[in-house]
Amino acid sequence: MLNIIELLIMFISILLAVAFLTVAERKTLGYMQRRVGPNAVGYYGILMAIADAAKLLLKEIIIPTHADKLILFISPMISLISALLCWAVIPFAPGVTIYDSNYGFILTLAISSVGVFGTLLAGWSANSKYSLLGSIRSTAQLISYELVLTTIILLCILLAGTMNLSKYIYLQEAIWYGIPLLPLAIMFYIGCVAECARPPFDNVEAESELVSGHMTEYSSSIFVLFFLSEYASILFLSTLTAILFIGGGTGIILGLKANIFAFTYIWVRATLPRVRYDKLINLCWMIFLPILFGVAIAIPAWIYSIDSLII
Repeated sequence: MLNIIELLIMFISILLAVAFLTVAERKTLGYMQRRVGPNAVGYYGILMAIADAAKLLLKEIIIPTHADKLILFISPMISLISALLCWAVIPFAPGVTIYDSNYGFILTLAISSVGVFGTLLAGWSANSKYSLLGSIRSTAQLISYELVLTTIILLCILLAGTMNLSKYIYLQEAIWYGIPLLPLAIMFYIGCVAECARPPFDNVEAESELVSGHMTEYSSSIFVLFFLSEYASILFLSTLTAILFIGGGTGIILGLKANIFAFTYIWVRATLPRVRYDKLINLCWMIFLPILFGVAIAIPAWIYSIDSLII
């Protein structure tokens, strides 16, 4: 019973954080584009997220006639549940973890990879060529950059010698891993932006070509689920980046570090134009992965040479 209560508290906290992240994004984009942004609902527009949620939940759900209705409803649930369950292994403070596992990194990779099925099934179940093309494009992008993220995480595990996220934080008390592993940290951040399909890598939607991608036929409350899963993934990957490369932290410190990374997602969105899809895929397969595989070969040899010198 306690575990269920802990999960509910965590999920509600994450969903509230997601709601206010959307307000922060709209205000930041407004300032960067020399306009006001939301400012009418609540003090300084802070309650705009609640108004948006109420508007979307009260709208009519429109379902395409030829769609597979069951899968159409299940797909966004798969994406949202996957995005929320990843938080179970995040150490918010010493001993404050929903599921403190010695295989935390592996569980994170396994759970997050399930979210791809929600995107793929959403495009297929809508029975629309725009949705299907958007989901295929999205799946190719997500799988490509999951390889980048997975390889970097495995390299970090290899250097740290542990898959437990709590222990990983303690190992960075002397120096943050982001300092010696700065190139990997930069590649990891770029991979996270692409994994969330955020600008300049929002080719999943590409509104001028594919309307809204796999979400084209979604409306009202079932669209909200995709929306929440996207922003929950942004917060999760920001937190994971903070743990991997800048020492994580406890409570407020971890939150501040994660918020800094989350802010950079908004900053990048307001600054950079969309990258062409073929260049995005080439960046992964022709540049990032060859470099990472080279590092993956070099690191074990380096560790072996250090061990042999010690012996």
